[in-house]
Amino acid sequence: MDTSILLKGGVAVIHDEKDQAIPSRLDVLVRGNKIYQISEDIDPSPGTQIIDCKNKIIAPGFIDTHRHMYTIGLRGRHGDNLLEDYMVEGILQASSFDPSEIFWGQLAGCVEAINAGTTTVVDHSHLNYSPDHPKAALSATVSSGLRSIYGYCFNIRVASWAPFATYPEFIAPWALETLRDLSEKVPLGNGRVSLGVAFDAWFLPKESISTLFDDIRQMGIKYLTTHNSPGRPGVPSSISKMKDCGVLDSAILSHANMLSEADVGLIKQHNAHVSSTPSIELQMGMGVPACFDHDRDLQGSSSLGIDCHNATLASVPAEMRAALQTSRGLYNEKFLKHGKKPARVYKTVQEAYALGTIAGARAIGMENQVGSLAVGKLADIIVLDGLSPNMICGAQQDPVTAIVMHSTPADVVMTMIDGIVRKQSGRLEPIHTIDSGLDWSPGTSNSTLKWSELAEKVLETRSTLQTKIDRIDLAAAKPAVLKAFGYSPDRIVESI
Repeated sequence: MDTSILLKGGVAVIHDEKDQAIPSRLDVLVRGNKIYQISEDIDPSPGTQIIDCKNKIIAPGFIDTHRHMYTIGLRGRHGDNLLEDYMVEGILQASSFDPSEIFWGQLAGCVEAINAGTTTVVDHSHLNYSPDHPKAALSATVSSGLRSIYGYCFNIRVASWAPFATYPEFIAPWALETLRDLSEKVPLGNGRVSLGVAFDAWFLPKESISTLFDDIRQMGIKYLTTHNSPGRPGVPSSISKMKDCGVLDSAILSHANMLSEADVGLIKQHNAHVSSTPSIELQMGMGVPACFDHDRDLQGSSSLGIDCHNATLASVPAEMRAALQTSRGLYNEKFLKHGKKPARVYKTVQEAYALGTIAGARAIGMENQVGSLAVGKLADIIVLDGLSPNMICGAQQDPVTAIVMHSTPADVVMTMIDGIVRKQSGRLEPIHTIDSGLDWSPGTSNSTLKWSELAEKVLETRSTLQTKIDRIDLAAAKPAVLKAFGYSPDRIVESI
């Protein structure tokens, strides 16, 4: 018999057909893994678990459409990184992780998401150094309880740091066969964890890419996510290449800060989506977040992501604020430099909230299952405290404004995913390291972990990573890394 949980006495945030989130005093009844009823004063049947939501906000879980989940062990290194620094100190440090370190970092990253009210993540998992690396990451994701589209990545691999060199074959000899093996075992975690592909190698010949994706389609894999950045002068954009290879339809393009009008048109024509990650993009010199860019009409194709949780706070509302306030500042500046003031504010709290909820669901083709509260949808639900010091009065006046402008992960007092409560009364529930069925194990005898126990494992991982990274002369490797990524020496300058 399905478990019943009643969220009673709170204010539920319900999206209408225009993506406006309307707060109403309603109860929400969950049966099994779905929302069964939303109405006033629901009378619970015997055996129903009742969660008191008085002075609380009931809302859909946040959806993060771009994150690298395993990198928590690198945290504290990147506060002053530009992208060119992060390539060396972050992205390519995947070479320093063994599968066990991947597992503990991935598990902690997933739990961090749950703690912050994020219930679904698109994971661009650029860690493939052996067949066991993605198995470790997937095993951790399954154990965490998070809903995820795991982006299996064909990534550049470091062969040597001194001298710096990468493996000559971009696609590892075992990579395609490992993906095929995984494709036969998904979905995992009772359907929570799906398999996609993360791919950035648009420099490869069209014939090679088309052949690769023919194989991927035959495996039944439908999700594609990719980083998008400006191409080299005289070279067709990666979006144009994706179209020519027949893989642009419904793809998720992370960042996409400097698109041409032609590329914007292709994104709309092919129902592709942009994942803006404002905090990282603003810090690392990547350009204006595309989601609210006044000069490019991409809002209807956009959603939000965290990107590097080792470099910024893993909070979707924080990204809502960053996108909203940055775009407002840039818009206002156009008036101020002419001695004028805008007649109305640029973009709204409601628009920002949609980016982190229902728009994210559309980006992954799951708008009929997640991203809003509605009868029949999957029970991915969060509850926020309306009486916390930073939420009080705002939560009572306008719950959506309170979430977007004032909330932090600490205000999320309950997170439910697939009908299972993973955080309750402001505390994470114990994590069960279950068998994922992927022929890989973390080698721990403790199948149930409190956060404090997981934290000890993560700190051990940080220490072992530190030892390995200390052996690398990062400054000496950086010029060769930038050359490998196609940077010309005159591109990086002190001033203009």
